[in-house]
Amino acid sequence: MKYSREQSLRMYQDLAFGRAMANKIVEYIMGGRINGAIHPSLGQEAISAGIMAAKRLSSHKLYIHCTHRQQPLIADNVGLDCFVGELQNRRTGLMHGTSGEYHMVSIKDGHLPMQGILGAGAASAVGFAMAKVLDGEDAVIINSIGDGAMSQGVVYETINLAAIHHLPVVYVVENNQIAMSTPVQEQAPHEDLYLRAHGFNIPGMKVDGNDIEAVVTALMGAIEMAASGTPVILECKTFRWTGHYVGDMQKYRSTDYMNNTDPIDPLKRYEDKLIEEGTATAEELDAIKAEQNEIMAEAFEKANKAEFPSKEECVNYNNLYSNNAGGAV
Repeated sequence: MKYSREQSLRMYQDLAFGRAMANKIVEYIMGGRINGAIHPSLGQEAISAGIMAAKRLSSHKLYIHCTHRQQPLIADNVGLDCFVGELQNRRTGLMHGTSGEYHMVSIKDGHLPMQGILGAGAASAVGFAMAKVLDGEDAVIINSIGDGAMSQGVVYETINLAAIHHLPVVYVVENNQIAMSTPVQEQAPHEDLYLRAHGFNIPGMKVDGNDIEAVVTALMGAIEMAASGTPVILECKTFRWTGHYVGDMQKYRSTDYMNNTDPIDPLKRYEDKLIEEGTATAEELDAIKAEQNEIMAEAFEKANKAEFPSKEECVNYNNLYSNNAGGAV
């Protein structure tokens, strides 16, 4: 696909948004202002940004199941203040501070339920896809999973269901080459995970997950196939800069790659491309980065000053469960 200057600059903005968010998350955790194991998206911003761009460009309604390393995409789905408030367990958060990052949901915003169980989102995503088909809605479900989740049995059961019933699902595999502490070479007999699509007789594709335009172009094609009843596995090859979580010492691998991240930096690579082709100047791109850093700093500080939920709110069963009719327990 050929992208206009406006579209290109918006994609760069999305990358800068993700980088600013990841850096701020690390800063707040290391400063003791956020508790819990948070999985930053440093180095993987092009995948979240690609899905964000696809939301704008696609004519179909997209419902998205995110991984916990897609914080920028979650924030784009539900709103920055709602996400950052929930990340800091404040009443201003999407779930009023009672769930944290791990269990956010907003169907009206196209944000499908999240959970901490590896690969479990594939099951809820395929069920939601079936519901949308039965409702006759022109919708496509984006189910993001990692390379580690691709070793889970539930993922294959649900891909099989999607293939059999011709459901509109795109499985976006964020292959960052390491599942927690296990390299992909030690968990898979073949490093190209998209090839597993052949066993289900559905299309499988791989793309450079650090190239924002390549991700968007591949996604747009996959979305159209899914909308026509052909589920797709789209593998995005990327690289995780940090440990599995902030504070992970990464004793299981060498961190020499951090001496020069330019070749694997989706933000720097797109910046160089836009400048080289004359789409934008370095000054314009620097201004975009500065603006995103400022937006993120203000959002995090605003949330940090908000109230925590009360004990009663945190243990209220009706915030967690409902009866079959969707009412109070």
